[in-house]
Amino acid sequence: MTKKLFWLLLFCALSLGSAAAADPINVTDDPLVIGGGARPLGMGRAFAAIADDADAIFINPGGLASLKAPQAMAMFTNLLGGEVYYSEYCGAIPADFGAVGIGYISTGVNRIPSFIDPTTEVFTDYYDSVLAFNYSSALARFFQYAENVYVGCNLKIYNRGFSGYYNQAASGFSGDFGIKYIMSPYLNFALARQNFIPVSLGAGIGTSGAVEEALAGVTKIATAFKPKQLAGRLLIAADLDIPSQGGQPATGHLGSEWKISPMVSLRAGFDQSIDAATASGTSWSPTLGTSFNYAGFRMDFAFHPYYNDPTLATSYFSFSYAGASWFAMKGKVE
Repeated sequence: MTKKLFWLLLFCALSLGSAAAADPINVTDDPLVIGGGARPLGMGRAFAAIADDADAIFINPGGLASLKAPQAMAMFTNLLGGEVYYSEYCGAIPADFGAVGIGYISTGVNRIPSFIDPTTEVFTDYYDSVLAFNYSSALARFFQYAENVYVGCNLKIYNRGFSGYYNQAASGFSGDFGIKYIMSPYLNFALARQNFIPVSLGAGIGTSGAVEEALAGVTKIATAFKPKQLAGRLLIAADLDIPSQGGQPATGHLGSEWKISPMVSLRAGFDQSIDAATASGTSWSPTLGTSFNYAGFRMDFAFHPYYNDPTLATSYFSFSYAGASWFAMKGKVE
């Protein structure tokens, strides 16, 4: 029954993607495209089937349902050689009715110069943010099967625009859903769909209540496994991202995590991105990461080049906290 459910949901996700692609409207990127905190970034953004931290809200909303304790994460960095600021905040709490989470991303550019005449320089700021609310649960809460299948959804509120000399604001909403299937303690599968709500239902971004741009939709299919012979110290993951917009290629993500000790982990991966200049070509970038964990606090670092351009290489730092394991979700595989 679980296998049939997984393939049914996969068909639905791909169908929603095709419907979104048919909307005759401009498409804009989602700030969530960066890919979560420094841990998934160090693994080449291959994380949808792992999704066991608070930043799962940005990658696979269903993953939060498998948390056993409250978690919180914050990340800060600068992109494109320091021109663009980027920050993430998220937290999740498991409860007897499911898990709830909240996430916030803020990005933009400050002090964009322009001249109103040859002698007078003025500045404008650009901002772009998304606020996500999550609910997720073990599927067994609602059915008598699929004990190790976790499902979740996000409602996302967007705000973007310009302030300063030039002022303009736009807002809108969209939604994500995700599934995480723990087949065994050594093997996971996942399916996630970002921005599945079609423009015909009002999803997108615009001014004065009118939708002017749709949010780029992506279907994620992923797996993660731990070789049994290595006693769970090695974690390997692979994701495939399928854009709903026609003409754009699918992209792959490969990552690994080696737990040296309970306190220290090393990560590496390969992240495939769509080239911004062509929107049809892709490039692979190697990624590296590490973390230090003590008493529930974890500091993660990731190094991620982009488009094979050393000047666009970015360092990411995130800080996480996991509380005491005070609640175990029904169906959790230990």
